[in-house]
Amino acid sequence: MERIPRPLSSNGCEPELNLFVRRNAIIIFFALLGSIVLIGLNLASYTQKPKEADVEGSPNRSTFNSGGTGTLAFYSLLSESGRKVSRWQNDPSYLRTAGANTPKVFVVVGDLRRRFTESEAADLFAWVETGGRLVIIDRYLARELRRSFGNWDLEIEPATELDIFSQDPTDTPSMIRSVGAVKPVFPSLLANGVNAVQPSRFASNITITKGEADYYSSRSGIGDGIGTSLGPLIHYSDAGKALVAEVTYGSGRVVFVADPYIVSNSGISLADNAQLAVNLVRTDGIVAFDEYHQGFGASSNRFVSFFAGTPVVAIFFQLAALLGLALFSRSRRFARPLSEVEPDRRAKLEYISAMAELQRRVKAFDLAMENIYRDFRLRASRVLGADPTIVSTHDLSQLIAERTGATGEEVFGILDQCEQVISGSVVSKSQFVEFIRKLRDLESRLGTLRQKSTK
Repeated sequence: MERIPRPLSSNGCEPELNLFVRRNAIIIFFALLGSIVLIGLNLASYTQKPKEADVEGSPNRSTFNSGGTGTLAFYSLLSESGRKVSRWQNDPSYLRTAGANTPKVFVVVGDLRRRFTESEAADLFAWVETGGRLVIIDRYLARELRRSFGNWDLEIEPATELDIFSQDPTDTPSMIRSVGAVKPVFPSLLANGVNAVQPSRFASNITITKGEADYYSSRSGIGDGIGTSLGPLIHYSDAGKALVAEVTYGSGRVVFVADPYIVSNSGISLADNAQLAVNLVRTDGIVAFDEYHQGFGASSNRFVSFFAGTPVVAIFFQLAALLGLALFSRSRRFARPLSEVEPDRRAKLEYISAMAELQRRVKAFDLAMENIYRDFRLRASRVLGADPTIVSTHDLSQLIAERTGATGEEVFGILDQCEQVISGSVVSKSQFVEFIRKLRDLESRLGTLRQKSTK
């Protein structure tokens, strides 16, 4: 039966993918089944986590947050009033290389999700020194952001209200309980259009003391010479408690606001808080809100952040673990090692020589004659233009006799003797050799005798 060839790829080999699937069908099946089960279990056990309400003790001051502690309203107010605003999501080192996107005002609203490093703070104040305006709105001044301004040191002292950790920022009566509105100390650009602002009862106090000029500047690596001819200015104060202060730093300005509630979504609509928020960032350039230190930007994992709170992250890691387990199991040996099968390196001539030697020893002249005679008959028929499958021995003898000049009876006798040997007639070795000699003589006269290679 003729063997049907297996389909080959373009390089002559069986397609590797199909071969892999056939050899690993069971493993693939159970891997897919396990994946489906894991996905099903995750989806079945998943419950939507309720969004946690903002509390004043752990605020989210991002402009992306529409909750009570967020600053989305502040950002939208500036945007809708025609000002250029942006959400800055790079570290401060990019402030001096942003080109046309360099902001004129940089707003930092605490608490921060990501602390400033010493190098980031140095980059930020180097930008201020060249003429930038930095607005820091927080109840606590981080150590990295502390600087000496000429001969003056500035500190923000937090309030001691302990119930801040459970305070709802949207509960306005509770947030401003026993706290009156604060009026400007004197007319200024920060007081333009403001009659009074309403802070919360958690507002801190800004204190300014005279200190060594190089104390913080030497710690920051900026050095001396960041002095100012003007002292710090307190713009809003009540009962000895300073709420808004402004200082000069090099060619720029730094404004401190001791209560983020004033610009938060919950407090910006009170009194003239919105007008003060606009005055803080007065400029015809870009106002950038620091979102990098709110947890957004290049170093955050956007994939995990996008799928946070969903079962997708768990499913991804479970499938990765399942794949790793499958690869590990495939690399393990579950039985004794087997020696590599040695390839058959014998040449064809060795096989032919071995078969000839075997036939000689068992005196299988019929097999040898069958191979030699059939080869002679095939080549002779082709030379004489006869069909080797249908031409008779008598007709072939006549054709050979006509070509070689021998008699038909002589040629027929040689061919008939060869066929008798093939049929099983017993002959001696000398008789066998004689028959072969006669066939080779006829081949020589027909011109079909194969010549030995001279190479």
